[in-house]
Amino acid sequence: MLLFGLFTNIEDVLYKNQFLYLNDFIFAPIFIYISYAVVKSAANKYYKDTIHYNYLMNAWKVKTICSILFVLIFVFYYKGGDTFAYLCNVLQLKDLFIKEPGSTYTVLFNTNSFEAHYVMDDYLLAHGSYMTDDSSRIVILISFFLSYTCMSSYVTLCLMYAMFCMYGCWKLYLTFVDIYPQLHKEIAAACLFVPSVCFWGGGQLKDPICIGFIGIFCYSVYEGLIKREKVFKNVLLIAMSIYSIMQIKVYIILSFSPAVGIWVFSRYRYTIKSPFIKAVIGPIMFVLGIGLGVLILTQMAKVAERYSFEEMMRTAKDTQNWLVTSSKMSGSTSFYTLGDIEFNLTGMLKVFPNAVNVALFRPYFWEAKKPILYLSSLEGLIFFLLTIRQIFKAGFFGTLRQIGDNPEVQFCLIFSVIFAFAVGFTSFNFGALARYKIPFMPFYLLALFILSDSTKKTKKTDVKKS
Repeated sequence: MLLFGLFTNIEDVLYKNQFLYLNDFIFAPIFIYISYAVVKSAANKYYKDTIHYNYLMNAWKVKTICSILFVLIFVFYYKGGDTFAYLCNVLQLKDLFIKEPGSTYTVLFNTNSFEAHYVMDDYLLAHGSYMTDDSSRIVILISFFLSYTCMSSYVTLCLMYAMFCMYGCWKLYLTFVDIYPQLHKEIAAACLFVPSVCFWGGGQLKDPICIGFIGIFCYSVYEGLIKREKVFKNVLLIAMSIYSIMQIKVYIILSFSPAVGIWVFSRYRYTIKSPFIKAVIGPIMFVLGIGLGVLILTQMAKVAERYSFEEMMRTAKDTQNWLVTSSKMSGSTSFYTLGDIEFNLTGMLKVFPNAVNVALFRPYFWEAKKPILYLSSLEGLIFFLLTIRQIFKAGFFGTLRQIGDNPEVQFCLIFSVIFAFAVGFTSFNFGALARYKIPFMPFYLLALFILSDSTKKTKKTDVKKS
């Protein structure tokens, strides 16, 4: 039931799970109009009379629709979840800010202090534990400030997150379409219109922020380090993106760093004209790229102890045991297992193929027991068919040769495989997996589309020679 009060009622949100109010129906349309005007103006200014114009406007439409769909599904189907917990914290903090501004500042920016814990225990009765989690606190902090621009409208907050996610996706599109302009349709499909990315990137969650910064990161690396344009500005954006993602989901950077290192070094190899030097320096750059990635991983593991190998193994084991037990107790059929796992390096390597397979291609249709998982199942099937088609057309070894010859494919696949293993190894639930895996989905599709184009060109060349 919708309560048509002007402002969101905290008591109703906390205790009646009511999240839609009159302010949603007032401010959400206003924000939609403003965002449309901004996107339209940018499209006219930068992309008029180009193929990019329609892609940008259609991306805005799809993102807006998916964001509204996200709200409706979470309000009327899930009736709970992290996104509502964030809103509850925001509303409580706004109420606290009116009464005790100093305490609000302490909770937001000095969370580990005794005073902050005292205030949270005394005031943040509902979902207060979210403030003690650093990554969740970042989302609450962002939403806290954004909420003042939209009178705490939940729908408008989700739309804001969706627009930032779309901005990152657009930057990713621009990066790859500049390298492969002939693949503009495929690149648009991979970067802008993957259903799961559009849906899970359309709400007040951690994922839209991460995807937004991933896109900015990729674009800045390409512009600043590969094309060497506006180097200072792009290096700042790279640093900002790394820092922002690390605050929310550091394992994305742990997966991304080796891939980016190899991409940059492989691209520099392409600028060398001498075939001999290029052949010699290729393996050297490859090793340096891996070394750079390992160095970054090592340094970040020191900073973030929870992502040390031992801690990750302990977390994965505890997560698996908890999810399997709770799923069996609740009768849920959405959990999966990877078999008997030895939580050490050897055991991790043994389940590596299975974990990657889970993230890339599952749940299969017969494993999707809930309507919300059907979409993820369909996407997994499409990924599988595109993969098989590529291997069938180019051959297994032919595909490996194409991967070795293409820096962008190497970049996309390295990130996709590492990230797929990370989420497949730790999720143990298809519902959670559908959301956690969205950062690598555009990259895996991009790799398949580029490989497919390379295969077509190779066959045309062979036909001409014959």
